[in-house]
Amino acid sequence: MRSTDAVDRVARVLDLLADSPDGMGVSEVADALGVHKATASRLLGTLAVRGLVDRTPSRRYRIGVGMVRYAASAVPELGGVSRARPELEALSAATNETVSIGVLDGRDVLYIDQVTGSQRVVFADWAGRRSPAHCSSSGKVLLAHLPVDELERFLSRGLDARTERTITDPDEFRDRLEEIRRRGYERTVGELEEGLSTAAAPIRSRGRVVAAVSVGGPSARLPARELPRLGKLAIGTARVIGRRLEASGGDAFEVHDRAHGSAR
Repeated sequence: MRSTDAVDRVARVLDLLADSPDGMGVSEVADALGVHKATASRLLGTLAVRGLVDRTPSRRYRIGVGMVRYAASAVPELGGVSRARPELEALSAATNETVSIGVLDGRDVLYIDQVTGSQRVVFADWAGRRSPAHCSSSGKVLLAHLPVDELERFLSRGLDARTERTITDPDEFRDRLEEIRRRGYERTVGELEEGLSTAAAPIRSRGRVVAAVSVGGPSARLPARELPRLGKLAIGTARVIGRRLEASGGDAFEVHDRAHGSAR
């Protein structure tokens, strides 16, 4: 087998696993690649040794934490990140909390940059990682500004519960998105993870929402009454970032959207 064929197989495996949040078994990977099961097993084993894939207790494979390092190293090259970074740092300094930028990628939010606050209890490093869009403040901000047909396709696939607070009813979810559009920001308490509070606002450039900026931390430190204040600060930060993007020619945070086959 040519080296280029081997590289292509590795790339195809990583693409398959990236689109399979529950992971895939060796037989499933073999069928998708059109190779013998033993070949797929060797390939997955090699990737696992490198930390690029993880094997679950149920003997399924999924994207490994080693991929985060590669993703994080690419983040500075995304258009707009360097221009947004000073404003993220300013917001984090003003709130002493963790601040992130996220973009919509399929059904997830992909976090492309993060500044960690000075508090002892902070978020994990989310740069290069994903979360379900429907239960994160950044995700709901981005979904609130999708075209109606795209939003309805998103809702047609269902809304999984991550906690008892996650909104899973489509009508209730539509009402929440309308509220976000009116208010200008979103606030969540324990919808993605128990004990996690966040507020997020949309970043606009050239008349469209291109990303979301969020600020948050543990709910014990950030009760619901604090989130409107953080939401308004996030709005101010998002506006400044948007102006910076437009002044530089409108470059955005382009990420390939596998769900729609286009760049956002």
